[in-house]
Amino acid sequence: MNVKKFPILALAVSLSFSTIGFASNHDVSNTNERPLEHLATKQTAKSILMAKLVSLEHFSANFSQQVITDTGELLEQSAGKLVISKPNLANWHTSEPDELAIVSDGKDVWFYNPWIEQVSVYSLSAAIAKTPILLLTSRDEALWQDYHVSVNRADNNASFTIKSLDINSQIKSLTLVFDSKDKTDQLKTFSFLDATGQTSNITLTNFDSQSKPVASLFKFDVPDGVQIDDQRIN
Repeated sequence: MNVKKFPILALAVSLSFSTIGFASNHDVSNTNERPLEHLATKQTAKSILMAKLVSLEHFSANFSQQVITDTGELLEQSAGKLVISKPNLANWHTSEPDELAIVSDGKDVWFYNPWIEQVSVYSLSAAIAKTPILLLTSRDEALWQDYHVSVNRADNNASFTIKSLDINSQIKSLTLVFDSKDKTDQLKTFSFLDATGQTSNITLTNFDSQSKPVASLFKFDVPDGVQIDDQRIN
């Protein structure tokens, strides 16, 4: 039985948007890349990125995801809806090609696969692997010493790339792209390159950062007859 993997890394990126709480003045930007023209030159890539993310109290969007192999082959694609709210709240619902659900209630993360009638639950801290994503979820500025951040602007897009300096890192780079047209700074896409050479590209549409999500989206009620795989004690 071929069970589709849960997009835990994509969720981890999503959770990163809901936990931003600081901006640093330490310089980790790549001076060889073109800076954002409308921002002061004294601002670093990290401080610019943090300023953008800290303003996102919540958002919802439709998403489409493509996973590309290191040879450029399309491995899989999916679509659904993503809802995020601070702090640590997320609802990732894949509707195509198969239904999957991931819900973070701020303490635990629930991975529900209706097809096999099973839900796995992890503590929030255990659900997010040690990747550049942790840079966006932590207030510990010392973590940034192991990563390089660069910023570039082209065709009304502001692109930020975070690269790990650790050759053993599970995620080699994480890229966030904002639409800087009319200074809306709307998040358009995010992608990550993993250690196997696979790239996951997530495109967001119908982005809404004005409507506050209802609290019930971040609560998971186990359906009758569904087996619970509780990993919180491990």
